[in-house]
Amino acid sequence: MKRRGLRWFNAVMFSGALRSFFACSEDEGTPGKADVDIEITDASSDDAYIKSVMVTIAEVKVNGQTLTGFSKQTIDLKAYQEGNTKLLGTTQLDAKSYSNITLVLDGDTDASGNAPGCYVLTQDGGKFKLTNSTSGKMNVVVNQSWKVASGVKNKIVIDFDLRKSIRHSDDPAVRYSFVSESNMSAALRIVARERAGAIKGTYEDQGSVNAEKIIVYAYKRGTFNASTETSAQTSDNIYFKNAVASAEVKQSLTGKTYTLAFLEEGDYELHFVAYSKNAETGRYSMTARLKSETSADGAVGDFVKVRAGATANITANITGII
Repeated sequence: MKRRGLRWFNAVMFSGALRSFFACSEDEGTPGKADVDIEITDASSDDAYIKSVMVTIAEVKVNGQTLTGFSKQTIDLKAYQEGNTKLLGTTQLDAKSYSNITLVLDGDTDASGNAPGCYVLTQDGGKFKLTNSTSGKMNVVVNQSWKVASGVKNKIVIDFDLRKSIRHSDDPAVRYSFVSESNMSAALRIVARERAGAIKGTYEDQGSVNAEKIIVYAYKRGTFNASTETSAQTSDNIYFKNAVASAEVKQSLTGKTYTLAFLEEGDYELHFVAYSKNAETGRYSMTARLKSETSADGAVGDFVKVRAGATANITANITGII
C-alpha cells in the first residue's frame, strides 16, 4: 500500500509540475503591453527657396497594421529640426520586436480637407504639390527593426530627411516632387529615444573658407566613400545619400554651432562641406569638402563616440579645403 500510494503521489506531483511548467512557458511567451509615443523630426534641406514642407500623415502602421491613437494631421516638417520633434500620437503595442513602420501620406487633401495634402511653400509665396503617386496616397515603408520594452513609456522617433526625400524639377509648373518610393523609404529612419545620443559641436576655421552655407554630415565610422557620396546617386540625384544625419552650421550667440540629434550609439565620422548659392535658382551647390580636426575634451580624433542618452560636445577646427 505504501509503495502504491507513493507512486500515486509522485504521479500527481509530476502532473502538477508539468501543468505549472507549461503555464509559465505560456506566460513568458505572451508579451505584455506598453505605451508607445511615435514622434517625427526632420533634417535640413539644401534649397534656400523652401520656406515650409507640409506633409499630411493619414495613417501610421506597424508591421502592416494600422495603429489606434492617431488622427490625420498636417505637419510643417521644417519646424522640427535639431532635436525638436512632433508627437504623432500614442498607442499601446505588445512588448516585442518589430520590423517596420509605415507612414501613409495623403498628397491630395490636408487634415482640414483642403488641397493639396503634401506641398512645398517657397519664400516667394509659391505652393507646389508634392506627389509621385497617381492615387494621391503614398505608403512610405521604413524597413528597420526596433523594439518595444515592457514596463516603460517607449518613445520612437521617425527621422524624415527632407534632403533625401524631395527632388527639384526644372519644370516650373512642378518645381518639387517626392523621390521614388524606394528612395523615400531609405530617407527615413527609426530611432528609440532611450537608445540614442547626440552630437553638439562648435565650428572654427582659419579664415580660408568663404562659404554661404556649411553642412556637416555624420557617417558611421568607415562607411564614407568620397567619390560615391559627392556624386549624384540614383535617378533622384541624391548627394551624400548614405549619411546617417546632417545639419547646417549656424551662427549663434556663442559662435558657429550645429546639432546632430537622434544618433544610435556608436562611432561616427563628421564630414564638413561648403556650399554656394545660385542667385537665379536659390539652390545651393557644393563647392568644396573641408579638412577638419575634431576634438573632444582637448583630445583630437578621427571619429566621435556617441553613447545612448548622452550628448558628445566637440569642436571642429577647419584647416583648409580638400
